[in-house]
Amino acid sequence: MASIPNEFIETLLDRIDIQEVVGARVQLKKAGKDYSGLCPFHSENTPSFTVSQQKQFYHCFGCGKNGSAIGFMMEYEGLDFIDAVKDLAQMAGMQVPTTAHAGHKPKTNLYAVTEKATRIFQQQLKTNPVVIEYIKNRGISGATCKTFQLGYALNEWDALLKRFDPNEHELLKRTGLSTQNDQQRTYDKFRNRLMFPIHDKRGRVIAFGGRAIEADQKPKYLNSPETDLFHKGNELYGLHLARKHSNESYVLVVEGYMDVIALHQQGVCNAVATLGTATSAQHISNLFKVWERIVFCFDGDAAGVQAAEKALNTALPLYLDHTIIDFLFLPQGEDPDSYVMQHGKEAFTQAVDAAMPLSEFLLQVISRNINTNSIDGKAQLNEKAKPYLNQLPKGAFKSMMAQKISQISGQALVANKPSKNSKSPQQEPTSAGDNPLRKLISLLLNVPKFCAGIPKELNLHKLSFKGVEIIDKIVEIQRINPQINAAAMLEHFRDSDYSPYLGHLMRIYDHLDESEKALEFKDIINYLNQLTSKVEIERLRNKQMQSGLDSAEKQTLVQLLRQKTNQ
Repeated sequence: MASIPNEFIETLLDRIDIQEVVGARVQLKKAGKDYSGLCPFHSENTPSFTVSQQKQFYHCFGCGKNGSAIGFMMEYEGLDFIDAVKDLAQMAGMQVPTTAHAGHKPKTNLYAVTEKATRIFQQQLKTNPVVIEYIKNRGISGATCKTFQLGYALNEWDALLKRFDPNEHELLKRTGLSTQNDQQRTYDKFRNRLMFPIHDKRGRVIAFGGRAIEADQKPKYLNSPETDLFHKGNELYGLHLARKHSNESYVLVVEGYMDVIALHQQGVCNAVATLGTATSAQHISNLFKVWERIVFCFDGDAAGVQAAEKALNTALPLYLDHTIIDFLFLPQGEDPDSYVMQHGKEAFTQAVDAAMPLSEFLLQVISRNINTNSIDGKAQLNEKAKPYLNQLPKGAFKSMMAQKISQISGQALVANKPSKNSKSPQQEPTSAGDNPLRKLISLLLNVPKFCAGIPKELNLHKLSFKGVEIIDKIVEIQRINPQINAAAMLEHFRDSDYSPYLGHLMRIYDHLDESEKALEFKDIINYLNQLTSKVEIERLRNKQMQSGLDSAEKQTLVQLLRQKTNQ
């Protein structure tokens, strides 16, 4: 994929003022050295959202979202990284350079192909009375068809291929609209199907779903394969329309295209559907960027309950205290399409209001087939609850769930400690007070020029604290670009595993001015010097007792002990 040079990102963030970027979209007021306002990413009555011109960084104390101007544009406008940089560059009057990796092919022409195919399918639908009658029988109006850009793929092997120039056939293949058989014959992937264009969050067509018209046609639903434009684990059907047409504080997640379309036609415009796959962590994360409440809506049969359990397990690591997830189970034999068509919007909305909270569904899952009135059952409940609770991020909800299970079981629930490799993507970092390296990272992120003040002889790798590799990376970046600012430094870690934690670490020293930060930096370096010396003394003494020291090691030990005496 194409990349943008780090040097350009750093220059862009030097030239862009985050206060102007955010202020054009959020009402801000001066609050001391920073600006504050109501957070655009969650509902609140008291401002907890701050913008720092000094750092070129935003942070919300309520929902925890933070980042540079690029991160803000990605969150607020729903852009990917490349498009966010392009929009900011346009504001700054800069031309974005890109470095394409070998074998990279631009996506621009692919969007043109999918848009053209959409128009062709729409035209073909207008001239097919059988499919039009099918749509009418499903209760879908012409206006709704137009909104969702529904179409029809002809029952021919090369109907779409013939509408494109031969030099565009490779692009058709790359979008998943054509395919090849074992004899290398190219043909249309979708034939004799009602076509549902799938859009990204910006409204661009990236893929298609096709529903069989004939009863014996298999499969019933056929989706585009994974392509350069389409990754089904990241995309949700109808998301662009839900964002555009609904002001609701929650979003409905349903299972099918027709569910979304039927709900939209009845005025329930805040519905999206997964694309032939289980709900993914990325789906949930994307939805929480826009809405604070997610309502999963499933059929009330065994398959619906099973799908709900999968969604539950996926959601647990992402379930923060300011978010809400509910589960709506419709009556047996009903789906959102049939229910809303038969009972109307008001009845469906009432059902949503009465949806089961995640806490209640979680208790149902944990206690299933357990007799909680017996001692054996209570012990079993306690043990079964542990892996579920261990997935939850630290917070009030996790504590309250543990208390509830303890009440039912009659014994205190001690959750297992999470493994070293299990990390919640949005879990808050622990306090910086228990780790001097976290404090050092915070200072280096805030004032990158402090990197030059780290003594060369200070070997932090001797310590058992985590975070040394982050410090090494920060120092390396600052060495290459000594004038880098805080926001640009943070952008270097956007795609790393550390990204969710570093934004929070940026806030530790907000109460200090730069001179006070310099004193704090000096104190931490002195402390780390003493700590590394102590660790090395212990190592040398242990070796002296076990196998003896060579002359160089003896000299080092004497020097360290002398330094310790003088401190």
